[in-house]
Order: sequence, then structure tokens, then C-alpha cells
Amino acid sequence: MDAIGYELDLAVADATPGVETFRATLRGTFLATRALSSVSLDLEGNEVDEVTVDGAPATHTRTGDRLDVALARPVADGDGFVVSIRYHGAFLQGRTGAAGFNTNGGLMAVQRNREGRRVFMSLDWPGRTRRWLPVRDHPRDGAMVAARLTFPAAYTVLSNGRRVGVTDNADETRTWEYEALTPMPIYDLHIGAYDQWVDQETPAAANGVTIHHYDYRSMMAQGNAAYADIHEAMNFYTDTFGPYRWGPMAFLQEPAIGGGMEHATVVSMEETMFTRPRVARVVAIHELAHHWAGNLVRGATWNDLWLSEGFSDYLTGRYIESHDGPAGGLVQWQEILRQGLLTEHAMRNDALLALRPADPEADPLRMFTLIVYKHGAFALRMLEGAVGREALTTFLRGWFDRHAYGSVTTEALRTELEAATHRELRGFFDQWVYGVFHPVMTVTTRAAEGGMVAVTVRQVQTVGPAEGFRYPLELELRNGAMTHRVTMEVTGRESTATVAAPFTPTSGGDRPGGEALRHGRLRYGPPRLPPGMDLHRVDDAGGRALLPPPRGAAVAQYCHGNFL
Repeated sequence: MDAIGYELDLAVADATPGVETFRATLRGTFLATRALSSVSLDLEGNEVDEVTVDGAPATHTRTGDRLDVALARPVADGDGFVVSIRYHGAFLQGRTGAAGFNTNGGLMAVQRNREGRRVFMSLDWPGRTRRWLPVRDHPRDGAMVAARLTFPAAYTVLSNGRRVGVTDNADETRTWEYEALTPMPIYDLHIGAYDQWVDQETPAAANGVTIHHYDYRSMMAQGNAAYADIHEAMNFYTDTFGPYRWGPMAFLQEPAIGGGMEHATVVSMEETMFTRPRVARVVAIHELAHHWAGNLVRGATWNDLWLSEGFSDYLTGRYIESHDGPAGGLVQWQEILRQGLLTEHAMRNDALLALRPADPEADPLRMFTLIVYKHGAFALRMLEGAVGREALTTFLRGWFDRHAYGSVTTEALRTELEAATHRELRGFFDQWVYGVFHPVMTVTTRAAEGGMVAVTVRQVQTVGPAEGFRYPLELELRNGAMTHRVTMEVTGRESTATVAAPFTPTSGGDRPGGEALRHGRLRYGPPRLPPGMDLHRVDDAGGRALLPPPRGAAVAQYCHGNFL
């Protein structure tokens, strides 16, 4: 069956700090994609009070995280039906910061945020919507959402989509109503409630959208700094990759996120990031990009997660390059590259090292590494080299349009890109998407006959294809202040090319890892970390640890002629 939409009516039943409870009714509208006599929904915990199908009482059973509902009469393929579930439960007591990421999830009450105050919020990613909503809890099945939310009157309550009503009740509560009529992955559904947000605005984007950011009162200046150009990012994305289809747009400062979360139209931003507005800025740009990659066009399986996260990191780099100029863009691309390499080195013996792992579908938490972000972004950078930036940009604009509101696979990306560009890309995808790791090289130069220079590249990695990687490599040769760029084809474990140069390189000679390679397109040698950053705390938000510290030799840098 296919979920069409969910209508949620949720009210806080007991607001006593530490023992908060709620009661709710969720009404799901579904379309049968085959003849059905029963349906299964995902629900973890909570107490089910009543289930109806098309208004008639229905029997139900629970097995683990599954709620099975018997249909009083069969539903034919192509027919619609409505399942309504009345239930009640308790708010999870959420932990703040990175420490709570693995245990947080569902509908939470965080008792003390950065300002020492209580925040109500939901966190559904990945596969945690079932902790508070009986739904089809998988990203491939997107749906529209309408929410009617009743909280103590002191709280501002925010949720996805357009606010359609606010009602003050006699019992000192207030009911907030929202409609999100753009289908979204169900993990995008979000509720946030706080009594001390300050609603700030950016200048209107060219499409007329005014982006709101709800900041803590003590962090208003930092919020303004973090979102100073977010409306310009909106302009870039709409001009380059197609229209923004979501209506309003807001960012919420909240605890317990550990970074950013792309809840459609109500992006959550970890409260601690705003002490570093530059970091918060990049995360906000990434989360906005999800409104094209991940929210609008969803991955069909968790193994296709890079189609969301890698694409969003790529779009982020494209915007920063456009807005900040070539130097700023280079810094961003190099940071993406550095983090990806460190992660792959640390995970070199992991079964899920591939950007798109082989089936069966993996646990999404195991997929949640920087490989899907950073390797995914630079795979798209390499595709720029394979098909051309203009061709790839045109393709992606069409991709987001053709597949809007739907789910996609990595194979669909390959076959459609091949058809659009008339290029055979199976080898590229086998090596850089379905394959694992990256080249680790030694490079030597020596004088050759006729004033030429012989460049030898040896791949020394112990992970990846036995025959080595194939890729074009751009080098910069140096002699004092003189520089000269050359491109050679690396075709296996050892490749030698004789190239013309107007001088004899002096910094490198026969020594591997010499100073001959210092151009931005190839940073050869161990990466440098910012002061105070440990290898095991590298992530795109500067937050929680995603990988253990690498052991052994320093990571040699990844090389591809068109990456940077």
C-alpha cells in the first residue's frame, strides 16, 4: 500500500516536568497497490485504545514494533481506505547534545536546554517516527501531513508546512494547526514547542519566501550571523536546480539534534552550533539543500542514503563556491574531501565502506557515516569531470523535477545520466559508487630524454580493487616560483607518463610524497586538522563523534583530475 496523507490530533495530557504524557489520534489515508485483507503499520511502545477502518471498528494485534490491522472487508488494488488509531503514550526524556543522539528519538521533553528551560520536540530520523506515530516508517513512502497540536498556552508550537489556525482553549492550553501538502518522507515530520524563541526573519528570497529563524533570546546575534545569506542560498538553488516547492521555510534552534535535521520547512539546528556561526551557516545551507535532495526526491532504500546526504553536501559546495568565490569554494571542497578520506581510512575494514552498499538493506544507523556525505559529494564532483559541469547541472535540475515527491535508486541515477549525456558510466559507478575506498599514492618524478619529465604513480592502498583505480590525475610541478600543470591517466597499480615541462622539477625528484604536488586539485600528503580537533571528532557540524581515531600511517590524499 501507499501512504497518501496523515492527519494528527495530539494533545499534551500531563505537562508535569519529567512525567509528561500525551494522547493522540492519527488518521492515515492509504491507497492499496494490491488486494489487501490486512495492513501493517510501524509502532513502538505506546498504548493503542481504538482502531477503525473507514469508520468501522477493526481488530488489531501487536508484534514487536508492528501493528497489524484486520480489514473487515478486502480492499481491491487501486482503492483507497482510511485507518484511524487512537492511542496514548509518554514523552521520552531527551538528553541534550551529542551524547543523546543514539538514545533520543520519538516525541521528547528535554528538561534543560542551553538556557535552562524545557523544550518539547520530536526526532524521527532514522526510523524513529514509530516511537510516537503509527505510520509506514520508511523513507520511500512519503506522505502529506496535517497536524492539530495542543500544548500549554505559554509555548510557541511549530510544525511542518503552513500554519492554518491557532485557538486558545478554556483550560489554559492553545491548539496550533498546520498543513504540509507537499509529500515528504515521514522522518521529516516535526513538532517543536518552546516558550522563549525569538522569531527573526531574513530578507525575502527572489521567490517571495521569507525565511524565519527561531532563535534563543540569548543567541539572537549568532542566529542572524548564521543565516545572513540563507536567502541567497535559496536563490541559488531555485535558479540552478529548480523551484522550491514547500511554501514557508524556518529554522529552529533546539537541543538534542547533534547537528542539523532537514525536517521539511522546519529545519532543526542543534543549539550548541551557534557559538560557531560559520559552522551553523554551512549546516543551514546543507539542510536547505535537502528540500531538493532527500525531502523532494527520496531514496528508495536506506542503502541509497547518499542520494540525499551526498547530494546535499554537493549542492552546499556549489552554493558556497558561487557565493564565496573560488577561494571560499576551494576551502569547502577540500574540507569535504578531507573528512571523507579520514572516514574511509578509519572504516577501511567495514563491510559498509561502499558509498552504495550491496543489498540487503542496511540498518540506517550503520549507514549514517560521513561516507554517504563526503564521498557522495565528491563522487558528484568527479561526475562533473566525466560529463561536464553544465551537463550535470542540467541533468540534476531535470532529476529533481522528474522525481519530485517520489523515491529513486542509485541505478536509476546511473541509467538516466547515461541516457542524458550519452556516456557509458558503468565503470565509473562500479569503481566510485559501488566499490570501496580511494587511491593512496606515491609519486616520483625524474628527468627523461629530450627535456621531458617522467612521472610515476604507484597505488599502495590495501583496500579497493586489486588492479587499482583508474582516473585522470592532474599534477602541478614546481621549481622555485615556477609551476606547471600536467594531466596523466592513471590506469592501474603503477602508471608512468612522460610529460613536457618548461623546467625540471626540483621539489620531488625521485622522492615519493615530495613537494611537487601542491596544487588545489591535488593535496598530496597527510591532511592537517584545525587546532584542537581530534581525528575521531570529524563531522560536518563539529559535533558528535562519527568515527574512531585512525591508526597507522597518515592518510594520503585522494586524487582525481576534476575533483577540486
